[in-house]
Amino acid sequence: MSVVARKFAASPARIPSTTWQTIVNIIAAESDEVKKDLNDIAGIAAALIADETPLNDAITIVGNGPRLRVYCLYGDDAIGDEANEASLSWKPFEGEWKIYFPVHEADYDWVTKALKEKNSRFKTYKTGDKIEEEQSEENRSEGLTQLTININKLK
Repeated sequence: MSVVARKFAASPARIPSTTWQTIVNIIAAESDEVKKDLNDIAGIAAALIADETPLNDAITIVGNGPRLRVYCLYGDDAIGDEANEASLSWKPFEGEWKIYFPVHEADYDWVTKALKEKNSRFKTYKTGDKIEEEQSEENRSEGLTQLTININKLK
């Protein structure tokens, strides 16, 4: 699985709603339908951005092509040159996709419920945890046995 990250300038460079709109315009540039779905949750996404959940825990899109991790930059980092808001070379929302939002534990229940009511593709995970897709991959790899080949014995 390959992973690509984008870092978007948030506060103080932009207000949370403008940050979300910028993210949507980049990650869903090729799909008006996905833009509409993502704009339908603009208030929730802006609240998460205001809470700085995507500082260390990514908004993660699992779909077509590489996994996309979206982070936000805050403070001096947001006004510096660390942002990477480049357009994507693939369409992550083509075919089957899910988008995972990091949420503080105190807000987890209401955010999860609100997002689920909007679209079953919107998922949440608690800040500091891994998304369910990564936990599943980790569990699968734990069951694998390591193979070691001694090439000296093959000579």
